[in-house]
Amino acid sequence: MPRAMRVCPKPGCPELIPPTAKGCLAHRREYETRRGTRQERGYGPEHDRLRADWQRRIDSGEVVYCARGCGTQITGRAFDLGHADDRATYNGPECRTCNRADGGRKAHE
Repeated sequence: MPRAMRVCPKPGCPELIPPTAKGCLAHRREYETRRGTRQERGYGPEHDRLRADWQRRIDSGEVVYCARGCGTQITGRAFDLGHADDRATYNGPECRTCNRADGGRKAHE
């Protein structure tokens, strides 16, 4: 049975949205505009080259573990290239769970 719709979390917005949506279409667009492009957030050509290099290494059979230290072996394409805390360098491949949880924690500091 599908879950009930809910109201957009933006204060004062009456739009009904699916239970898994982060907001109504207008407020999701507003958020993405504020967030900036992937290049503005630090994911330019250097990032793409480094990630492609790690992907080749993983595809060739090199055993790679999450750089955040959780012990998860990185396989396939389901990994994020993790930034160091200063965002100036990279830690290496991280499992998506560790990388995104760390980003979420930093967003609320």
